[in-house]
Amino acid sequence: ADPSAPRQGRDLQYQMTLEFEEAIFGKKTEIKYNREAQCKTCHGTGAKPGTSPVTCSNCGGRGYVVTETNTPLGRMQSRQTCPVCHGTGKEIKEKCPTCGGRGKTDERHTLEVKVPAGIDDGQQMRLQGQGEAGDNGGPYGDLYIVFRVKPSKDFTRDGSTIYVNQDITFARAALGGKIHVKTVHGDVELKVPAGTQTGTTFRLKGKGAPRLRGNGNGDERVTVNVVTPKALNKEQKIALEAFAKASGDNIAGKGGSNFFDKMKDAFDK
Repeated sequence: ADPSAPRQGRDLQYQMTLEFEEAIFGKKTEIKYNREAQCKTCHGTGAKPGTSPVTCSNCGGRGYVVTETNTPLGRMQSRQTCPVCHGTGKEIKEKCPTCGGRGKTDERHTLEVKVPAGIDDGQQMRLQGQGEAGDNGGPYGDLYIVFRVKPSKDFTRDGSTIYVNQDITFARAALGGKIHVKTVHGDVELKVPAGTQTGTTFRLKGKGAPRLRGNGNGDERVTVNVVTPKALNKEQKIALEAFAKASGDNIAGKGGSNFFDKMKDAFDK
């Protein structure tokens, strides 16, 4: 291989932590990271301005030297990287005062990043040419941003589908009606049918996370949990007792479950 041929710079990795909602809706943010950049004084040649690198006098531009060693089996040849040009095939007589002949300088690079809506935990984004400077005029490497998404106290997520648990009273479960449900897009009304059981899951179309490749949003899945009250006030108790009698149920059967236990069992099925 030609030691003086352009070589692409190293790729870099940057980890970005996002709030749950930031991953859903995306954001613009500024990041800073350390990298090797092309020297602005010598433009990557490593030579003092006004001068140029010359062919290495030690290796003749090959980038390596051949050494011979006497062994019991005869003379053996080995190839080693040239100690003068370090494999580049070029020798710098007058080094750049800024980079000391490296052709690169260390810098703190600032970059504006647009996080796409719908990005998920563990996914990464490639930013071409934002890695480290190449050698011999080669292009910059790439930057890979790896995303870490914090969990939400309200939601869980699987791809573009968002899941939420919703408590409802057993009166609402029995009678049906509208309830308010949280979504990442704001609260919405959900109509539950009469006789809804614990564990029933409803679908809210388009209330999930955006799909990265377009085609709108995913859905939200709402799983209801029917809450049986642990304590009743006098009015609530009278109303439920009346309901029990109208249903032909014993309020406190002998040696058996009372009406409230039966109600709880019914909605937990």
